Amino acid sequence: MSSEEGSGGGTGGTEAREHLANERTLLAWIRTGVSLISFGLVVERIGAQVGPAGASGIFGVALAVLGCLTLVMGTIQFLRSRRGISTGDFAPAAAAYLVVVAGSLALAGTFIVYVLLNGS
Repeated sequence: MSSEEGSGGGTGGTEAREHLANERTLLAWIRTGVSLISFGLVVERIGAQVGPAGASGIFGVALAVLGCLTLVMGTIQFLRSRRGISTGDFAPAAAAYLVVVAGSLALAGTFIVYVLLNGS
């Protein structure tokens, strides 16, 4: 084994680093998705304890659905990137990120409007 192979300086080492970075990105997607699901459950439960669970239930379920969507999209992004890295034809895609950001902003904006209209 040459020093270049051992240090990750060859193409095999570069590809390995790219796959490991792709796995870390998948873990970040998973962490985000699980956090959204957990936050959705907290919003739903706290809303049910404070008063009628109407709006808080809807926001909680919407956050949980966004979390599930995040997990699915993160997995698709991971598999697409993995295939691209292996074939040497990697092209980054921003669609998955935009869906999660747009969904989060829509939920946050709706929640802010709801709180302002129904606040004491």
